[in-house]
Amino acid sequence: TDLCLSQYLAHTASVLMDCSSVRLYQDSLFHKRPGDGWTPWHSDARMAPFDTSKMVTFWIPLQNVPSLEDGGTGLIFVDSSHSDFALPYWNGVDGKEYDRLEGRYDNGSGDDNGGVSDHMPLAIGDITAHSGWTLHCAESATSLEKGQDRYALAITYVDGRAEVREDVLTWNSGNISSSEKGDKEDVWSFKSWVQEVEPRSQFRHSLVPMVWPVDMRE
Repeated sequence: TDLCLSQYLAHTASVLMDCSSVRLYQDSLFHKRPGDGWTPWHSDARMAPFDTSKMVTFWIPLQNVPSLEDGGTGLIFVDSSHSDFALPYWNGVDGKEYDRLEGRYDNGSGDDNGGVSDHMPLAIGDITAHSGWTLHCAESATSLEKGQDRYALAITYVDGRAEVREDVLTWNSGNISSSEKGDKEDVWSFKSWVQEVEPRSQFRHSLVPMVWPVDMRE
């Protein structure tokens, strides 16, 4: 709890998002066991109840993570994908274009990474940060041996002025239309508070507290 409410992380989130106030949205513990499959490409903001472009996640490994070549299962990112408005607009959220991301984001520099990068190896104390709209994934844990489970803590902050969307209330009720946008995977994580918030309004709630600036902390 102390780490999630850290003034240092909150202020860093404020700088990265370029916003004057910051709300703690979510913290999650990720456990990858030996033999677990890969985590598919996704963006966190598609699963969140907010209408905003200002969201950032800090991914914190709880043990050393080797390089990708040595079986590291840290996050892999598609560089600049957070600013690619054309991808979801023209292709939906799961079109065929998502199967050729390396070709889509190849910057022509000849570095052969196709716009895909990682920051492994990582040591305890290292942190990666990514926008809520950045496409990212993680490799499978097939190279991990018994007892080498990978744990990581992810802490997500959002602009303190971000508003909750109206359609999220429909998500929570279970009356979900196939035409609705977004991903409902994380509904369970915010359903305890989202129905107590007025959509399209500035709000305060103890389960998603303001953490920056200091004089707004709850």
